[in-house]
Amino acid sequence: MILNIITVTKDDLEGLKKTLISTKQFREENGILQVIIDSSTGENKEKVISHLQNEKNIRYYWQEPLGISAAFNLGLQKAEADWVWLLNGGDEVHASLDAKLFLNILTFNSSDAIIFQIEYAQSKKIIKHPPMWALWPPLLSWVPHPATITRKYLYDRYGFFEESLKIAMDYEYWVRCFSRDEVVVDLVSMPIARFDQIGTFFGLEHLTRAEVSGIIRKYVWLIIKKWLKNGLILIRSLKASSNFLKKLKKSL
Repeated sequence: MILNIITVTKDDLEGLKKTLISTKQFREENGILQVIIDSSTGENKEKVISHLQNEKNIRYYWQEPLGISAAFNLGLQKAEADWVWLLNGGDEVHASLDAKLFLNILTFNSSDAIIFQIEYAQSKKIIKHPPMWALWPPLLSWVPHPATITRKYLYDRYGFFEESLKIAMDYEYWVRCFSRDEVVVDLVSMPIARFDQIGTFFGLEHLTRAEVSGIIRKYVWLIIKKWLKNGLILIRSLKASSNFLKKLKKSL
């Protein structure tokens, strides 16, 4: 199995319906399994279960409300495919995405993760990747989880999302996992998801900033180490360029 889509939802059937409509082609025409982690309660839970009876290639799990990190982690534990895509209830597959092209990219790609692009649903703004020199460490938290497809084995090797974090759990994971020299990450400038700007956590910038600041403090030495390593690469590059120019002058 090439891909599992993991969708977390809580008391938002209308948002979940939007997501399911957008994944319909993947599930029905390409046999992609979508794992639903639902933390709805009471009547909302029953409505979700009832609606999913008419959907194909769905695997449903209920989890008591423990936070989005715990829901992500349950979904990852239940996933069976090579690649996993975290696409929350309310978010959608981008309308321009060619499913066969996308699945071919995953099939023939040898990296550990691929960072695509997202479009904000309300503003219609497509978030571009940073310039090459500013890619890493990701201090501005630019890696969007709805547009990042990761290998399932990364979570088995390097752990799951930190459940004490309410919003920036993905950022903490990117720093912890993607900073490893052996992890290869590709970037593809193609939007694959539309992000709902009116979701549960959108607008909580103060909490996001606080969590990101705490993560940077936690990994400050790792970040400094990366900067120093990049600096050494730059020095070696300048030295190599200087030697090349000297040889070139002698040959003229």
